[in-house]
Amino acid sequence: MQTITQLTQHSYFTNCAEVSDENFNLLTQQQQTQFTQAEAAFVLEFVADTVASLTAINVECAAEEEYFVRLTDALEVLANLQMLYNNLDEDAAVYNFTLEQAAQAICCYDTEYRETICEQFEDACNTANFATLALRVICSY
Repeated sequence: MQTITQLTQHSYFTNCAEVSDENFNLLTQQQQTQFTQAEAAFVLEFVADTVASLTAINVECAAEEEYFVRLTDALEVLANLQMLYNNLDEDAAVYNFTLEQAAQAICCYDTEYRETICEQFEDACNTANFATLALRVICSY
């Protein structure tokens, strides 16, 4: 796991760059290593929306340009969505995936796509008022 100082040097961490190691350390150990069910639902929905968006891009490109532009990205994100779904407890309607698994689903792509999806995730977290979620997920990668 990288420190906040190391992570803020990456371009995909732009909006959280003002968060320091000191501020992150103010979070409890539980806040740093776990998330709420609402946050887990947000991560799952974000990954599902990303698959839908990549699918729409591929459909449009196939119709207009006769090739798939983001096929590999779509397949990789879909595999991570399945991994998250495999960690749900359907009997109790509980999200059991970890911050590390969420980080895998958001950050495990090649450099170009990782920057894109991390920026999108960070923006979505800020819009949804999940102030530290992007930070905690990306720090868990």
